[in-house]
Amino acid sequence: MTPHFIEILIGWLIALAIFFGFIVLLRYLHHRERMALITSGINPNLTPKQRRNRGLLRAGLITAMVGLAITIGLYPLGFLLPSSFTSAPFHLGPWLLPGLIPLGVGGALIVSYYLEQNNPNSPDDDKDSTEEKVIPLKEHRNKEQREG
Repeated sequence: MTPHFIEILIGWLIALAIFFGFIVLLRYLHHRERMALITSGINPNLTPKQRRNRGLLRAGLITAMVGLAITIGLYPLGFLLPSSFTSAPFHLGPWLLPGLIPLGVGGALIVSYYLEQNNPNSPDDDKDSTEEKVIPLKEHRNKEQREG
């Protein structure tokens, strides 16, 4: 193995460690938020779930724009390559795939954002109405002090 290969491998391992570290950080923050809700007397299972619609749209827009930028950046290659490679109309060719693939994925995410309906009568809402509501800890203590 060459030293250059080892440098590249170490770089990828560091990037992978950062990625997994970020996932662990997000899980830890979710855990802390859940524990804070429990400590304040709120049942975290009864809190309304936030939908990830805006995150889905944002991810789709970012992915699509990156794909569009790469496609536009690679398009001039069709004019620089020999005519045997650029026999397709409009100088299109396989060199555009690195941009067209994320453009398609981003477009699919954007379409899925608009196709997803916010259903007000979802099964989660029915479950919340039948379960017992939890009184926050502060209100429970105030009630005990008034009664006692």
